[in-house]
Amino acid sequence: MAQRKHFGYISFIRIVAAMAVLFLHANGCFWRFSGTEPYWPGANVIESLFYFAVPLFYMVSAATLLDFYDRDTLGRFFAKRLIRVVLPFVAWSLIGVVEKLLLRQISPADISLKYIGQGILNANIVSIYWFFTPLFMIYLSLPLFAAVEKSRRRQVFTYLAVVGFVLNQLVPFLKSLHPTDWDIPYSLSTVSWALIWLPVGWLLHNCALKRWHKAVIYVLALLGLALHMGGTYRLSMSAGQVVSTYKGYQNVPGFLYAIGVFVLLKDVGERLMAGRAARFINWLAGYSFPLYLMQFILLDTLPMLPFVNDTSLTYRLLAPFVMAAIIIAVTWCLRKIPGLRRIVP
Repeated sequence: MAQRKHFGYISFIRIVAAMAVLFLHANGCFWRFSGTEPYWPGANVIESLFYFAVPLFYMVSAATLLDFYDRDTLGRFFAKRLIRVVLPFVAWSLIGVVEKLLLRQISPADISLKYIGQGILNANIVSIYWFFTPLFMIYLSLPLFAAVEKSRRRQVFTYLAVVGFVLNQLVPFLKSLHPTDWDIPYSLSTVSWALIWLPVGWLLHNCALKRWHKAVIYVLALLGLALHMGGTYRLSMSAGQVVSTYKGYQNVPGFLYAIGVFVLLKDVGERLMAGRAARFINWLAGYSFPLYLMQFILLDTLPMLPFVNDTSLTYRLLAPFVMAAIIIAVTWCLRKIPGLRRIVP
């Protein structure tokens, strides 16, 4: 696998991942399990199909940031992350507090320095902001991964990806399917939780895959999707509640599926970015972060409209596009206001 550099497709992946997050969240009725209502099997399909969204964002971080020493000092790197990511996260978390007050989810008496401080540290003022906690851990770990000599990265990162997958994901997954009294105490903490997406993302970005590599990746991705979708349906219908044995962004099914989607979108994106669509894709990609930051307001308020049924298939398939259009329009306006530009990067 020869190394290569190409960033154009990243814009395309950002758009797809941002829209996938909207589909996942508009499909929130998946978590309100019902074995008798007709909406849940379809909700399980949508949940499984768009499950790749969060890992894609983490892999994009690896693809775009692991060479930061080439252009920035360590201090400048963290200053950029602080301004471009942490500041908007904090600002919209505070807006989330205001929203909770307006929707009467909390009262003024509930608000304290501890409530706000803990809410920001734990990224739980806005429930969908859980994404930021592993993202910040990725940022804090990036200097270590970036310090690996470029000539050795392919070897070191392949080792971390393979051994991390086997010890941190495959072994626990197999034990969950077939409980045993065997105790296997080994894991690779260097790539625990979301950190495994750093070596994986770098390898997928920098290594040119042969046809047979892609064929294997796609077969494993389809297997992961089938396990996630079929396994979750079977276990949940049997238990009468959502069973997460086959779920999880660092679980085997989701891991295999996300890698396959990244490879597919990379190929499609490179073709699109070589054509007339490139300008539009780059423009749209500039709104991918605000799409994540601002969607919670619409997710909370749209279902309150009297004509909206959030379990209907129409809502779950069309709402993401409506929300995206509204957020893009609002972001465009906010970016015209000097004092508010920083919170919609």
